Parts: sequence; structure tokens; C-alpha cells
Amino acid sequence: MSAGAASTAKSTFAVPEGHHNSDLSSTACHIGLGRRRDLTMRQDLRLYSGDKALTLAEVFHSFKTLLVGFPGGKICTEQHVPGYAQSAAELKAAGIDKVVAVTVAPPQEVEAWAAQHGFDKADMVQVLSDRSGAFTRLLGLEQPAGPGGPPCQRFAAVVDNGILLRLKVEQSAAELKVTDIKSMLKTFADAYA
Repeated sequence: MSAGAASTAKSTFAVPEGHHNSDLSSTACHIGLGRRRDLTMRQDLRLYSGDKALTLAEVFHSFKTLLVGFPGGKICTEQHVPGYAQSAAELKAAGIDKVVAVTVAPPQEVEAWAAQHGFDKADMVQVLSDRSGAFTRLLGLEQPAGPGGPPCQRFAAVVDNGILLRLKVEQSAAELKVTDIKSMLKTFADAYA
């Protein structure tokens, strides 16, 4: 093997491990080799609050955020999102500035759902629409389109000033084991340990 080929082979396999606080295992993270991905760099993507389009920088810049992705349905309405909405004091005590709950659906539909369940008045929770699913695709968490199936996986992440530090994904949209409020408070604390 020539010196150039040996050097190339060595550099190819010398992939950085990522930030010491990152959980980038294949079961927890689907964004490949995007170590410490800065979500705010994607100025072309928008999340929607009603008719208002927000850049990722507007959503995440200068905040310690829990990002919660929900596919919709009974678990989201009765357990997943309410768990965060009812835990404002715990979230603030942990040092979390806000919770951004995102789903793939039309903005008006998401706004109506949030209002129907009182999440639009929640102290710490901002419910946003990923209208086109582009943000969910950026994270690698889209679901194959199918009749009546969920548009995205159930996930939760720790995002600091736009930097994705930790990402947890449920094995099934019907589960709520690693993305519930208690698990994510622990994940948030571990990210800053």
C-alpha cells in the first residue's frame, strides 16, 4: 500500500466521536455523521405557528430547548404533550427555557389542535407545524407515507442554542418510554453533566 493510500485509509476511519455530551448511537439518533448538528444553519427550513413562518434560528437561537416530535393521536393528546405542558415548574428548575412540540401537519390544523387541548396557553410549550415535513426529514425521522399512518416518529431532543445534543426516538409511535417528560429531564441533566 502506498503512503498516500495508507494516509487516506487512516483518515477515512478516523471519524470523530462527536461531542462528549452527544448520544449518537444508531438507536437514539438517525442523523448519521452530523455530529453536534447546528439546526439554525438551515435558513431554508420553516416551522409554522398558525400562519407565521419561523426560521429554525428564530425557534432555537439563545434557548436551551426540549424539542418534542409527535405523530398525532391519543398518546400525544393524553400523555406526551400534556406531560410537558403540566411540568413548567420542573422544566424551569432544570434550566430549560422552552419546549418546542413539532408535528407534520398543516399549520391551521396544528393550531386548532393546540387550542382545543389548551396547549396554546401552556407556559413553556410552543406547538409548531412542520408543514412540508422538511424539518422531520432533516432529522431523519420521517415515516413512509401510508394511509392513516403517522407522518413522523415519536422523538424528543435536547437542543442548546440551535445545537442538537441528544436525540431519543421511540421504537414505535405507540410507545412512550424514552421521550416522556421524566426521561427527557434526565437526558437533559445528563447532557450537561
